[in-house]
Amino acid sequence: MGLGPRALAQTARRRPNVILIAAGAWRAQAVPWAGDTDIDAPNLAKLSRRAVSFSRAYSCCPHLNRALLCLMRGVFPHTLPEGDSTVEMLLGESPSLRVLLRNAGYRVGVFGARQAGDIVTFVHEASDQPFFVEWTFENLGGRLMERRNTSSLHLRENVPSEAETTARADLGTFYSRAAANDREIGVVLESLGEAGDARFENTIVVFSSLHGEQLGSHGEFGDDAVYEESVRIPLLIRYPRAIPHPAPSDILVSQVDLAPTLLQWCGVPVPPAAQGRDLSDLLSGEATSRQGASGESAPAQKPARPEAIYAEGRLGHKDEWRMLVDGYDKLVTDLEGNVTHLFNLADDPYEMANLARAAAYQLKRDALLAQQRMWMKKLEDGVDASGLKKRQ
Repeated sequence: MGLGPRALAQTARRRPNVILIAAGAWRAQAVPWAGDTDIDAPNLAKLSRRAVSFSRAYSCCPHLNRALLCLMRGVFPHTLPEGDSTVEMLLGESPSLRVLLRNAGYRVGVFGARQAGDIVTFVHEASDQPFFVEWTFENLGGRLMERRNTSSLHLRENVPSEAETTARADLGTFYSRAAANDREIGVVLESLGEAGDARFENTIVVFSSLHGEQLGSHGEFGDDAVYEESVRIPLLIRYPRAIPHPAPSDILVSQVDLAPTLLQWCGVPVPPAAQGRDLSDLLSGEATSRQGASGESAPAQKPARPEAIYAEGRLGHKDEWRMLVDGYDKLVTDLEGNVTHLFNLADDPYEMANLARAAAYQLKRDALLAQQRMWMKKLEDGVDASGLKKRQ
């Protein structure tokens, strides 16, 4: 049920606008605020200086279509409906962000690559309604108008020598597309005005991606891998009205947390089916208060800081996996619950030393495995050895 006309009129002026930019393949390591010297993205760099930049944001499922649905619904991929429904059909149904916000009185625009001009026109339409822009585009493949000199590109330390040639070629494509997309992003951001302008102050801008990309790391190419290059994504959130003094953040954030957080800021009820966490209070730096049984306000409490995230990959395949990151410890299991990977990301950011079979880490491995099983139970994520999801 959407809000009634009277409620819409009362809330439209104070609700924020939202521009959600979701790139296809763009890994967290390839952004200016992560120190990548090969990336040509001055507009994203400028955005990062006025936004919360997250160094530890993760895709809940590093697979293009599933990740998009999970982002827009705030759920993990094992909950997505099966059958003949297309991605676009599911995005057009509740509880996707575009439908929930449209029902709440938002003007909704869905845009793709090379549509910056259309977005600017949409943003500047005369209307009392707040707007929601859903903007997705890819960074790999297709024809390029300009190409990078790949010989000077910096490869990650976990790219083996036999993968270097292909890695450089793919990186050249990525960086060229990223530069073009950054120019488009700059056009849209410029249309919001400057700090102090009403539209600038009251617009939430989110830049993220659906998943990362291996690009030769560990000798692999493509996405849907357990490694940080695939599962970790860039994330910027700028909302001047609620976050007047943004700073870099190392909290663990999942893709599924974005929809509940945006809905809360927009004053729209979060659907019961959403599995992500509402981080609005935490990001705004506001203390929350709870009503006690007597009706009196309890002492303000600091919002809880997420200390772990969960992810899934290769769904429906024999090598399907589940991942838990707790602090800087990362555990990956296979379909049968066997531990296949264990890394300490603080000591080993390139994931070169798999500790899954190391005797000295048995207690750590068992503790992480128990925690992962708790997540699976909480999320009703049951998987059997055939790869079929168990119905709860």
